[in-house]
Amino acid sequence: MKLFAIFHLNLMFSSIPEESRMEVIERCYWPLLNLIEKHDFPLGIEASGITLEIIKDLAPEWIEKFKDLLKDNKTELIGSGYAQIIGPLVPASVNEANLRIGRNVCSDILETTPRIALVNEQAWSAGLVEHYINAGYEGVFMDYDNPARFSGWDEHIQHFPQRVSGIDGESIPVLWSRSMVFQKLQRFAHKELELSEYLEYVESLGTESGWLPVYGNDAEIFDFRPQRYKTEAVQEADSEWSLLLLAFKALQNRKHTFHLPSEVLNDLDHPQGGNKLSLCSAQQPVPVKKQSKYNITRWAVSGRNDFYINSLCRAVAAKLEQHSCSSPETEQKWRKLCFCWSSDFRTHITKERYAEAIQKLTNIAEKSSAIVEEPLFKVEGDTVAMRGRKLNVDTPSVSITLNTAKGLAIHKASFASHNRYPSFGTLGHGYFKDIDLGADFFSGHIIMEGPGIPKDTDLAKITPRIKKTSEFTTISCTMNLYQGSLDKAVRVYRDKQQIDVLYKFSLNGPPRGFMRLGHVTLLTGTMNPNKLFYATSSGGKRETHFLKDYSFDHSDHVSFLVSSSQAIGMTDSTVILGGEERALEISPLIKEHAFIGMIKCQQATPSPFVRVFFSMQEMDETSLQTSCEGSNYIFSTGFSIKPYMEDKF
Repeated sequence: MKLFAIFHLNLMFSSIPEESRMEVIERCYWPLLNLIEKHDFPLGIEASGITLEIIKDLAPEWIEKFKDLLKDNKTELIGSGYAQIIGPLVPASVNEANLRIGRNVCSDILETTPRIALVNEQAWSAGLVEHYINAGYEGVFMDYDNPARFSGWDEHIQHFPQRVSGIDGESIPVLWSRSMVFQKLQRFAHKELELSEYLEYVESLGTESGWLPVYGNDAEIFDFRPQRYKTEAVQEADSEWSLLLLAFKALQNRKHTFHLPSEVLNDLDHPQGGNKLSLCSAQQPVPVKKQSKYNITRWAVSGRNDFYINSLCRAVAAKLEQHSCSSPETEQKWRKLCFCWSSDFRTHITKERYAEAIQKLTNIAEKSSAIVEEPLFKVEGDTVAMRGRKLNVDTPSVSITLNTAKGLAIHKASFASHNRYPSFGTLGHGYFKDIDLGADFFSGHIIMEGPGIPKDTDLAKITPRIKKTSEFTTISCTMNLYQGSLDKAVRVYRDKQQIDVLYKFSLNGPPRGFMRLGHVTLLTGTMNPNKLFYATSSGGKRETHFLKDYSFDHSDHVSFLVSSSQAIGMTDSTVILGGEERALEISPLIKEHAFIGMIKCQQATPSPFVRVFFSMQEMDETSLQTSCEGSNYIFSTGFSIKPYMEDKF
C-alpha cells in the first residue's frame, strides 16, 4: 500500500500551559524531525502561523532544522491558517484573513508556502472551498468517515484523491484523513494495542493501488500528557516515538511505502479518483472528525462562555469589514482577532489562559469600537382582558395569532406576500398520526434543560399587555422560570412584513444545561413535501439543503453529557426555511449574536414535521457554566421572521 502521514502541531492546545511549551517542543517536535531526518520517513507537518511564531521564539534551531529538511524534500509543510479557527463558525471575512495571514507567516518564517491545507478540526462546509482556492491551496486534508455516513459513495472513493464541491461549481482536490486509522496508531503507541493487531488492522483496509493516511492528528499526544482527563493513557518509560518508529518500520518491511502527502494528488486522474463530491448533507451540514460526541457545538456554544466570546469576535469582525483598504494597522487587527478566535480558547482552556484571551479580545474590541449590543424593549402597555386563549393581531402586512395560555407562543402567522397563507405556528396534539409526534409543537418559545434541575420553558399562562405605535404593535408579558424570570415580547409591524420575538432573561446565575430559543415550526400541510429546504452560510456563501425523504434532528443528544450532535454555523446570521410555495428568513435581531441553528425534520403523516431553533448554550465535556459564578445573568436577544424574497437567493 501507499502510505502517508500528517502530524498536527499546536502549541495553543487548550490544555498546554504556556510554561510547558518548551517541554512539548523537546518531547514531541524534535522526535518528529528525527523520524524524518534519521529514518527517512517523508512525513507532512502542519502548524498554524501562531505555533510557528511560538516555536521560532522558543526554539529557533527547530525552525532551522525544519527548513533544511523542507529544502531537501524530506518533509512537507502542510498549511492551515494563522490560528486554528473553526471555519464553518466564522464569517467569510475572517476565513479569508486567517488563511491569508497564515500563508504570509509560513513564507516569512519557513521561506516556503504550503500546497495542501489541513482543515482545522476537520470541520467542513462547502463555503470554505472558495477561501482555500483564493488563498492559493492546491488541495485540502479532510476526514472521510463522517461525510461518508450520509453519502452512498462507492467504497473505493476513500482510497484515492477526489474533488470536493464548493457553492458555485468550483472544487478543490481532497486527500482523505481517516479517524479510526489514526486512532489505531495512537492506541498502539499508548500500548493499548499489540503491533500484530495494529498491522492486521492496517492491512485489512486493502487499498490495493490506492492510498492510506496512517496518521493525521496531534503530535502532542505522544510522550506528553496534559493531565486533562483521569482516563488519559499512562505514559510508560518507553518513548512513544520509538513505538511509532517501530510501527512505521514494520509497515515498511512488509513492502508498504511512505510518501509525501502532496504525492497523493498525482492520482487525481486515476479511474477511481477525481470524482466531484459534496461532503455536506441536510443531516450533517458541518461534518467534523472522530465520533459524534465531537461535533461543531463544542466550539460554538459550550466551553467557558463560547456564545459571548464568539459574539464579541463577530462584533469586532463587523467593524473591521468596514475598512476598505488593508492597511498595516488593519491587518494587525485582523491578526489579533484571528488569535482571539482560536478554537482552543473555546474548549479545555485553563482559567489563566482564558482570562488572558478575554483581555486581549476586550482590548481589540475597544480599539475597534465594537460591542455586543442587545435589543431594548419593555413589558408595557394596556392589559388585555382575555376571554379565550387566542389573541389576534392584524396589520396590512402581517396576521398573527398568539396563545396566551402558552406564554405568547405563536399559533399561526402569515404575511401579505404569502397571500395570507399561514407560514408557521403550532402543530397541535393529534395533527400527526405517529404517536411519537403526539404532542404540541409550538413556535416562538424557549427550552432550558440540564442535569439536576427542572426543565424550563415559557409555555405558561400569562396576562398579555399591548402597546401600539405607528410602526408596530407589541404584545408582551413577564413570567417566572425555575432559574429566574423572563420578559417576552412579540412585535408585529404595520408597514413591513416582519415579526420580532424578543426575550430578556433575568436568571439567578449562569444558565445551566442547554438553552434553545426562537423555535419556528413550519405549517407544511399546504406545501409540496418534495421541495422543502433550508439554507444558511457556514463560513462562506449560502448553502442549500433539501429535505425530501429525510428524517433527522440536529439536537439529538449523543449521551447524557453531550446534548446535541449537529448544527449549522449561520455565519451570515440568517436561516432560510420553507418550500417552493413560500419560505421564511429568520435572523437574530442583533446579527453579532453568535447563535447556531438546529433543524429537525421528520417524515410524517399528513405532512413532514420541519422546524428550526437556535442555541446559545449546549452541554459537553468542555462546558464550564460557572464562568460568571456568583453573579446574576441578564441578557436580551431576539429574532426577526419575515418572508424570504427569492431574488435575494
